[in-house]
Amino acid sequence: MTQNLDTPQLVWSSGLTQRSNSPVSKLVKEWQLISQRQKEVDVVNSWNLPGKKVTNLDQVLVRAGFNTARDDSQGDSYLWQLVKRASEEELAARIVLQRILPPLVAIARRRGQIIDGGIDAAIAEVLPTAWTVIRQYPWHRRPNKVASNLVLDSEYFAFVQANRAKKVKMFAVEPNLLGELVAEPETSEFAPYVSLESLIKTAISQGINPRHVAILRAVASGDTAAVIAKQYGIAERTARAWRAAAISELRARTQCVV
Repeated sequence: MTQNLDTPQLVWSSGLTQRSNSPVSKLVKEWQLISQRQKEVDVVNSWNLPGKKVTNLDQVLVRAGFNTARDDSQGDSYLWQLVKRASEEELAARIVLQRILPPLVAIARRRGQIIDGGIDAAIAEVLPTAWTVIRQYPWHRRPNKVASNLVLDSEYFAFVQANRAKKVKMFAVEPNLLGELVAEPETSEFAPYVSLESLIKTAISQGINPRHVAILRAVASGDTAAVIAKQYGIAERTARAWRAAAISELRARTQCVV
């Protein structure tokens, strides 16, 4: 059954939206304001996205595949158009974040059962990581399964990569970890003797942010976001965002190494 784009029915996480202090609740409330604001609607219509002009940004979410089938290729193609703009257009990134919010909440619920701090800690990890993933998504290389890629990347960088980094010594990276670090998660054919330090040197030659180099080496040494935050005198949330940005830039700078 096709949804009416003029009156989209958006379903949010009732358990979290009922908690006024929840970041998810705040995102939904903020969205309800900006989605109806004429300024934002006019900006989106100026992008000449597929379909007729919208009167509410909820319509954009539905066209981008919100609450539709997993194999919604039309919605995924529309989402790709948004992601292309997300690196430069903050509003586009905000729309994409809202589009993948339900699966991000599902990740936080699942991860919250096995990490210290529960679901609140998981949300605090995955939301800023997702924002960085969206802003730095390599849309020119990964035009398909965009929603799935965004969600998988967000979970990987927020939870998997940090845990694996604690087990890495002397910047040595096992093949599977290397594969997930520098290429698409589904790719598994990588050279077995590449070290993180060699990747960092390559990234330096490609102009990687010097601060990101320091963050990457700290992460590889097993430093947590809390340790990094203390070292730089910043909030732990900021440290997590720095970490995600450093990993994303490393991937971008070394995508052709292996």
